[in-house]
Amino acid sequence: MARRVLGLCSGTSADGLDLALVEIEGRGAARGVRFLAGGVEPLPETLRAALLDPPPGLAALARLHGDLGRFQARAARCFLDRAGLGPPDLAGSHGQTVFHHDGDPEDGSLQIGDPAPLARALGCPVVSDFRAADLAEGGQGAPVSPFADWVLHRKTAPEAVILNLGGIANLTLLRGEEPPRAWDCGPANAPLDAAVRQSGLGPCDRDGALARRGRVRPEVLEWILADPFFQRPLPRSTGVERFGAPLVERLTESFPGLLLEDLLATCVEACARAVAASLDRAGGFRGPVFVCGGGARNPALLEALEAALGPQRPLRSYRELGWDPDLREAVAFALLADACWHGEAAAWPSTTGCRRPAVLGRISPAPPGGRHPEGGAGAG
Repeated sequence: MARRVLGLCSGTSADGLDLALVEIEGRGAARGVRFLAGGVEPLPETLRAALLDPPPGLAALARLHGDLGRFQARAARCFLDRAGLGPPDLAGSHGQTVFHHDGDPEDGSLQIGDPAPLARALGCPVVSDFRAADLAEGGQGAPVSPFADWVLHRKTAPEAVILNLGGIANLTLLRGEEPPRAWDCGPANAPLDAAVRQSGLGPCDRDGALARRGRVRPEVLEWILADPFFQRPLPRSTGVERFGAPLVERLTESFPGLLLEDLLATCVEACARAVAASLDRAGGFRGPVFVCGGGARNPALLEALEAALGPQRPLRSYRELGWDPDLREAVAFALLADACWHGEAAAWPSTTGCRRPAVLGRISPAPPGGRHPEGGAGAG
């Protein structure tokens, strides 16, 4: 039966909650998916500030967990009301990552945003906590969006890379019907945003204007790329704890007097080199690279990537695949929720390094009398 599933996601920049409603039919690789509506609900500035720099103490973190969950519930209802849409049958909420391990799955990964208010507001089950089951199987817990890339694009882009330029650069390598490969490449927006915020110049380097005024400092680039992370085997994962504000702090300490423009230009180049080098390590993939995420709006980053990837790996917009690049992850969490509800694995050893395929997510039930998709593992 067709079911309507809502996906919600807040990225590392915490600038807004992405929402996407899709209609899904079928199961497994044979799923048919139709986009119904999408949008972004801006986060209140006080909530955004708290998510970017979580307050210390368990009591404050518990309050933030609830505050974000209540905001998600209000935002989802407003989004559906504005679109003139009724409640979905199921929802998938990623929440906000406030900690992610740096290579050791036993160090964990924590996403906050209480799903219970969302289940109550929508009157349907909510799937959340998408990383824990993979971590329990020894996987990296990230990236988790390759399942959706495989379902949506393996037919239209059977030999392609989907590159997400979020806080961290990660990619999905599609090769026809076989499960995809995936990994984190290295830093993307996280150090750029952190450096601009620390300089008091706003939340980000809009249009890469500052980076384009700077010059790549070879000694700084060499220092960044000497990080042991880049020698880890694939698949691998990391987070802003290594490549966000702490990287900027280490750079400014190691290179006193480093101009902001030069720091940004060098971090842009490091991102591009890391993406290209990881593809080389994976077997020298040749084919189109479809770009999405916030970094896809940074011309400086795109120019550096185009040069690093070369003509045999042409850069393309994710939009050419027929989907909105700004809503890719919201759509992904809708599909991940649907897979969880039907008890289907959505992570593979080739995407996260897990010992065996893992069913991702934890189900918060609908309130009494609520809606739910028929026939799933979570039904009843």
